[in-house]
Amino acid sequence: MKILYVAAEISPFAKITSTADLMRFLPASLQDKGFEIRILLPKYGTINDRRNRLHEVIRLAGIEVEIDDKVESMKIKVASIPNAKLQVYFLDNDTYFKRKGLFHDAKTNEPYEDNAERLAFYNKGVLETVKRLGWKPDVIHCHDWASGLIPMLIKTLYKDESNFQGTKVVYNLHTPANHGVFGDEIFTYLKMDESFDRDSVKTDGMVDPIRAGLKYADFVVTGNDMRNEIETHYGDLGVSYEKIQGSPSDVSTKFADYYNRLKEE
Repeated sequence: MKILYVAAEISPFAKITSTADLMRFLPASLQDKGFEIRILLPKYGTINDRRNRLHEVIRLAGIEVEIDDKVESMKIKVASIPNAKLQVYFLDNDTYFKRKGLFHDAKTNEPYEDNAERLAFYNKGVLETVKRLGWKPDVIHCHDWASGLIPMLIKTLYKDESNFQGTKVVYNLHTPANHGVFGDEIFTYLKMDESFDRDSVKTDGMVDPIRAGLKYADFVVTGNDMRNEIETHYGDLGVSYEKIQGSPSDVSTKFADYYNRLKEE
């Protein structure tokens, strides 16, 4: 069974929340259980190529991503998680990711002004990379705020792509941390069709990646740091979700069972 992991953080390469530590353990443990796992992460400027032994995947060079009326290209680099047999794929683009901070300026702790454009590039870049790989995931497992646009994109711009036909999309909130909402310009960056129901992904009039993930995913899962935040902040969506919580080893076992159940549905 092929599982694509989409996350903005994974230890030891990048950490924003405790999700990074789980991402270091969970995919590797599931691969040991026989699942075929791929992980896609932004190649932030804080990630040192030499120290982390990154190298470019030449056959994936020059992947292009349309952002508004321009085309940005990227390199794909890989590195192994220390003491694990699992590789992480890094989306490398200097325009959006070569910075000291992840989504906040390291000096001011303020969000970068172009985070909407950066998030659009990352989410579309993930799907364009999968297309170039020629790899058809059975499940796309999206983690937290930064990957919230992918369920929406799969159901709209990428709905006719053969790579994603029959793919099940899981949106996993490990933490309620929301790193930003955006104006309608994000739809322009994504090149969304005018017919798309923009209000469906807005919270208080602003585009909310978490709402997009909850609204358009096929399945929703919550992690250890979640309590009743979905009901509190997104109760109007009427989302049903499954709690998969516990120690890392418990979570690994539960997700193995969960993926196998998805396979049967």
